[in-house]
Amino acid sequence: MFTRKGNLDHKRFGRYFAYAMYAVSLSGIIMASLDLLFPLATHAAGISLSADQAARAVTEIRGSALFLLSLSILVLNSTRQGWLAIKYKADRSALRTPVHTGLCISLVVVGIALFINGIASGSTLFAIFAILQVVSGTNCLYYNFKAKLGPKEWWIQHLGGFIGAGIGAYTAFLVFGGRRLFESIFGDAFSDISMVLWVTPGAIGGVAIAYLSRHYRRRFDGEWAIRHARLRTEMFN
Repeated sequence: MFTRKGNLDHKRFGRYFAYAMYAVSLSGIIMASLDLLFPLATHAAGISLSADQAARAVTEIRGSALFLLSLSILVLNSTRQGWLAIKYKADRSALRTPVHTGLCISLVVVGIALFINGIASGSTLFAIFAILQVVSGTNCLYYNFKAKLGPKEWWIQHLGGFIGAGIGAYTAFLVFGGRRLFESIFGDAFSDISMVLWVTPGAIGGVAIAYLSRHYRRRFDGEWAIRHARLRTEMFN
């Protein structure tokens, strides 16, 4: 976000970030799919459970797995969208392939499923991220298939895609591994603010996307150039 756009460091670390997000998202999809298919085998192997206990465990495990699956698809879709947008710029043919279109649609579908699960289980966190995923997937489809792009709109799509991938990855960390890590350090104090920490990546990322999109949209639409020229005129006349 803070390096100069287009220089060697930005491109190099952008590739590292993309590769890392692909690894994170694909491994997350595999693990979440195993939890959805074999919830007791992956989390309660060798444990004797009554029928009622087993049913509750299956519901809880699959709920968490659906959330992790949705975040993994969000990370994968956002990374791929941002990568292809900057790689091919105004040529959106790579974004309109059946594979990528299916990925965008799957993000919308899993978001809807997560929202239903969140309402049924009373999970505000699930409902919030479900809305984020549906909006993200819909926006990607709209960008990919709309008739005409604005000036350098592919640049803004790239920023939004990579920041969106970060939102999914950081949230997954705080909800799962990070929760265990921080609870071992801070104990119950972390549990009291856990919801805030889970929502924080989305809040920070959303503000960053909105700010940078507005900044570059104004710049590419000509406002920045006009204001810069006016300032130079006032300084030297």
